[in-house]
Amino acid sequence: MITTESMFFDLSDDELRRAFEEYEQWRETGVLEEGVIRNIHRNFEEKNDMTVMVHTLTEPLLYVVIKRLIK
Repeated sequence: MITTESMFFDLSDDELRRAFEEYEQWRETGVLEEGVIRNIHRNFEEKNDMTVMVHTLTEPLLYVVIKRLIK
């Protein structure tokens, strides 16, 4: 099974930055626009043949952002 964490780790720094910006906007507005996070969500569901709620991607996103920052 492919994890959302591994999908975030595969992003470039610019893509990860955009994903975090989407996350911040989502927190402020309550609306998650089309972009990196939604693409990962869609790809995750397709590759794993399962349905998950999009909000479950926030923890893996934040983990990967922090791991990149401390390296």
